[in-house]
Parts: sequence; C-alpha cells; structure tokens
Amino acid sequence: MVFGLIYIVGGLIATCAAHPEVMNARLYLVGILVLVPPGTAGIKANISNFGADQYDVSDPAQAAAQETFFQWFYVSINCGAFLAFGSLTTLSTNGGLGVPKEFGYFAAYMIASLCMVFAVSLFFSVRSRYRIQEVDGQCSPLCDICQQVLTAARSGSSEAQALCLGVLLITVAIMLSLMSALFQNQVNKISVAGLPGITFACASLGVLAVVSSCESPSWLRDEQAPDGSLSASEVRSFLRLLPVIITSGLAFGAVYSCMSFSFQQQACQMDVRIPWSDGSHQFAGSFFAVADCLGIAIATPIAVGWLNPKLEQALGNRFDHSGKFGLGMVFGIMSVFLAAYVEIQRRASPVMSQVSHCAPPGIHMSELSAVYMLVPFFLMGIGEIYTIPVVMHLAYSKSPASTRTMTAVASLMMNAVSSSIFTVQTAALSQFVPDDLNQGRMEYGYYLSIVLALVLYAAFVRSIRLFRKEEQHEA
Repeated sequence: MVFGLIYIVGGLIATCAAHPEVMNARLYLVGILVLVPPGTAGIKANISNFGADQYDVSDPAQAAAQETFFQWFYVSINCGAFLAFGSLTTLSTNGGLGVPKEFGYFAAYMIASLCMVFAVSLFFSVRSRYRIQEVDGQCSPLCDICQQVLTAARSGSSEAQALCLGVLLITVAIMLSLMSALFQNQVNKISVAGLPGITFACASLGVLAVVSSCESPSWLRDEQAPDGSLSASEVRSFLRLLPVIITSGLAFGAVYSCMSFSFQQQACQMDVRIPWSDGSHQFAGSFFAVADCLGIAIATPIAVGWLNPKLEQALGNRFDHSGKFGLGMVFGIMSVFLAAYVEIQRRASPVMSQVSHCAPPGIHMSELSAVYMLVPFFLMGIGEIYTIPVVMHLAYSKSPASTRTMTAVASLMMNAVSSSIFTVQTAALSQFVPDDLNQGRMEYGYYLSIVLALVLYAAFVRSIRLFRKEEQHEA
C-alpha cells in the first residue's frame, strides 16, 4: 500500500511535468527517477509473494493452484503492458482520440497514473479478506542475514569474505552502469570508454564470488545465529538459493535484454508507418512489444491447461523447474536468432526517402515492414512464461517464509546486473551497432547474446543440481 502511494505520487509529478505549459525536466526526473523506482521496487518485491501467501499449501489442490498463480500473475502484468505498448506509446508520440499531439505525453502519463490509482484503491478495498502471515524475528531479515555473514567473515571464513566482496562488486557494477548511461555526455570520452570494461569486470567477479561462496554455505554455523533472529538454517537456505536465482536471471536476461533494447532499435529502422494514414504518423519502436504481451497471454492458457500436463505425464520429474526453464531458454534463443535473420534481410532491403521518427535524427526507414519484428517479440513472450514465473515459484517455494522478500529483491538485482552486462556488450560492439544500422552488423550482437546465454544456462544447470544436492544434505 505504502509503495503503491509512492508510485502514484511519482507518476502524477511526471504527468504535471509533461504538460505542454510546464515541460519541466527536473520535475519529471524527480517523479521518474526519485519516486517511481522505490515504489516499483517495493511493489515487485512483495506483491507476488503476498498473492502466493493466500493459498493454503496443506491442501494439495491449493498447492497446485499456487504454482499456476505465478503464471496468471505474470499474464495480468502483461495485460497492463499491452495497454501501455499498444496505445499509450503511440498516443505519446502521435496524439489521437481527441488528444492533440503536443498533449500526447501528458495524456499518456495521466492515464497510467489513474490506472495505478484504481489498482491501489481496489487492492485496499478488499484488505479484510487477505491472509496475513506474520514473520518472526526482532529485526529485518536483511539485518539478520548481514549480521550472520559478517560474523562468519570476522571469524575468518574465506567464503563469507568472498560473499561480502561479491555483493560490493555487484553494487559497484550497477552504479557504474547507471553513471555511464546518465553522464556519458558530461564526462570525457576516455572515462566513458573505460567504464564498460570496469563495469564488466566488477559484475563478472562479483557474480563469481557470490555464486561460488553460496553453493555450499556450510561455513555458516548454527552458533553464529543471534538469539531471536533467523536461524542459521534459514540463512543457509536463502544463501543456497542465490546461485540458482543469479544464474537463471543472467541466462534468460542475456536474450531478454535484446528484446528490451535491440529489437526496438531494429524496428525503428524498418517501415514503421501506421497503415491507412498519410505516412506522417508512425508507430513507436516500443509498440511492437505488444506481440510479447500477446505471446504471454495466448501461450499461458495453452501451457497451463494442456501442454504442461502432457509434458509432465511424458517426462515425469524431468519436467520440473529446470526443465521448464530450459524450454523457455529455447524459445528465447529462437527469438534472438530470428531477429538476427530479420536484420540481415532489413539491411538488404532498399532504403526509403522517409525519415523514421523513433530512430536517431536523420535516419531513414528501410522498405522491409516492421511487422516482421512481431514474430521475435511473440517468441520471447512464450519464452518468458517458462522462465520468469517458473523462477518466481521456485524462489517462493524453496525460501523460508521470512526471506522470501529478500529472494525477490535478489532476483530484481539480477535484472539490473543483466542490463549492466548488456550495456557493456553494446559498448564493446559499438562499431558494429552504429546509429545507422545500415552501416553496421547488428546481428553480431545477437549472436554474442546467444553464446552468452548458453554459457550462463550451463551455469544454471550446474547451480540447480548443486542446490538439490545441498538441500537433501541439509534435510
């Protein structure tokens, strides 16, 4: 509730800043970068777990329904994303439905803010029906975990010291990535050129340190748990799950980041004219992400109601969390490979005389229709339903109740790390991905993402096997 209100205030401030008579960049940044991020983080870290808490897992039927809850929860998220990508992005850049073009961004932010007001009001109106699970402990789980790990580090545990160093390096990598994005025009070129390499080194070494130290956290002893806090067993369960969360997030993130960034850039240099218009109105590059949402909305009922039961019957225990995640990776890699093929065809097609509104200034569209990009987006959506909600359920079901929020936070951090790594990858391949894609070889970036995804998927398979082994040993 609190984080929802923070999000609403941030959205309304951004709405006011986008009004044509205001157009205040500083006010906009306060809403978008100061208030919306903590609101988003608070909601994402808690809302899915809170929804899963409403099920009584002592009932086998409800336990099975809890797993599918994460699938339908992800569908509901993408219904909202479909509205945003399908209408609000076009409204922002073109106006329409009685909204003048200069009021497009103001109207889009206003609609989004009002939707959030409605959602929070609806959530609050039925608060008396929720099942609330009280968490034991005198202080926050984060403080408990840090206290026990620091105690082990001070006692001379090299694994605990490596974990502390790894968390520090990952945090530095995220901050450097943010600095590189925000201040690349204000700092000298030498500094910017060096940031990607430093960022990649920090992210890689940090991830390696955390994963290696948490695969077998037997170094955390029972006597190191202070009275009234989390038990050492609970902290070990949390730490043991981190390598699975990290490797799964980075593996799928390697291909998902292509959709979030490169797919849209590629679409913007294709024919993005809105049909049945005079040619002056164009789709935004982000519009084509509606196919991602459609892939999720269409494939989820098929997967939950028909395909998954068939595969579970045929494969048995092999179609567990790791089996589903592997299937999702297949679709994600297919999506990126197809995007690379479309890029080769786009570059071979004639260039139009008309300039694209969503590409960098002065860049002309190719004759190949951007409609072809709907297929890679759609395939990525299918990949998402077998990865993101599957990992969400794995994290929820395998975490102690008191550390579920922390597990969700760790998953969100991996999204940031994955974006940081993709930023480094983009910088390293900048000569192949210039502003004018006709002068580059964008498919090289796609191929590198596929290779990186395969390597990280192998790391995920190793991590989840070790997790199961350690889980059985702990039991």
